[in-house]
Amino acid sequence: MVHSDRSLGTTSDGNNTAAAEQRLPRQFLSVQAYNAAHPNQLIPADHSGRLRGYHAAMVGVEDDVTGTGYAMTVDFLPGGAPLPDEPDRLGTVVATHWGRGPVLVLAEDVPLRAAWKAITGQWPTRLSEVRVALATLS
Repeated sequence: MVHSDRSLGTTSDGNNTAAAEQRLPRQFLSVQAYNAAHPNQLIPADHSGRLRGYHAAMVGVEDDVTGTGYAMTVDFLPGGAPLPDEPDRLGTVVATHWGRGPVLVLAEDVPLRAAWKAITGQWPTRLSEVRVALATLS
């Protein structure tokens, strides 16, 4: 597991960066490593559309947080974001490279419906924007 608490520092005008962007998210190099650490919030081995997640109109969310530039999907675990007729549940929000590593933990122990609404209410195209949307849940 790769875990980083590096601060992104200050903006060019000397102000501190937003709280959601000050620390890099916990990162796992593989889905297997994430699943071993989160046995109750597993990423399914077959990620072919079984989870209701966010992917910015099938383009993917640009990883502008860790610098990979990967197109990422945002997954709501366990089981995907709840449908309107399903009960809400607490879970974890992660970003993956279309169901593969790296896995970035964006939020833990959050209501998944509220997380879904926070994200889809803004339709972010960058991971930093997803993190700002999720920061409203804390």
